[in-house]
Amino acid sequence: MTTTETLVDCHFHVFDAGVAVASARYRPPYAAPLADWLSMAGTVGGPAADPYGVVVQTSFLGTDNSTMLAALRRMPERLRGVAVVDPSAPPAELAALDAAGVCGIRLNLYGDAGWRRIDTAPWRTLFQRIAALGWHVEIHTNDGDGATVLAVLDGALGSTTVPVVLDHFGRPGALGVDDPIFDTARAVGTRRPMWVKISAPYRLTSPDQWPALTMQWSQVAGADRLLWGSDWPWTNHEGAARADECRAAMAWLAQQPELDEAVRWRNAAALYGFAIAG
Repeated sequence: MTTTETLVDCHFHVFDAGVAVASARYRPPYAAPLADWLSMAGTVGGPAADPYGVVVQTSFLGTDNSTMLAALRRMPERLRGVAVVDPSAPPAELAALDAAGVCGIRLNLYGDAGWRRIDTAPWRTLFQRIAALGWHVEIHTNDGDGATVLAVLDGALGSTTVPVVLDHFGRPGALGVDDPIFDTARAVGTRRPMWVKISAPYRLTSPDQWPALTMQWSQVAGADRLLWGSDWPWTNHEGAARADECRAAMAWLAQQPELDEAVRWRNAAALYGFAIAG
């Protein structure tokens, strides 16, 4: 029987040391191999942890998803992927990613002044192809920009029912629980599924607000649409404190009976198609 010690980490990265595209703002001096993530997930989830995970393509690798795909091949039943693709990616390329366990694409628009390109014809074509595959679109924005970006993305997705996943609490700004992202997400949620990752509180304007933001998202998106992610290996924020924060999140969830099992694994099983028996 599945227990609350089953854990799906819906946001982590794998990469090799020193590898990045030429335009990358960050080039890691260390490697982040799958084995190290498994070790971290075990310590966070408890002594009887049974980890599953979602490998999210990191921005500094661009559209070269090969390292992520190699991880999926190693644990096909326990891992899914979120890719970064060019809008010109042909259907055959997307089909190959789908067969490998990719479930969606990521738009990392953090620090991206030209993000409005997602509402142009090439991107709209890509979104139609994603809809046909049953994938989702995951977005990461600057603090406080989520409402504007989400509204434009919703328009670009058109009449499709492509789900949207918001990275890192939707990155609300200084207004916290009063940020416009919540009203925008509520409206968009009437047209398509909306999911929110409870992850990386250290990336927020006010990191200590993460429990309040979690409860706010539970009201806006629903307890059945929240996902937990470690954001391992915490690029640009590396340190022992990050694992401690993950453990603190697990402890807090254990005290929220309406969220605990849902956020730890049940919601992720629904979105990413994991075969986890309840």
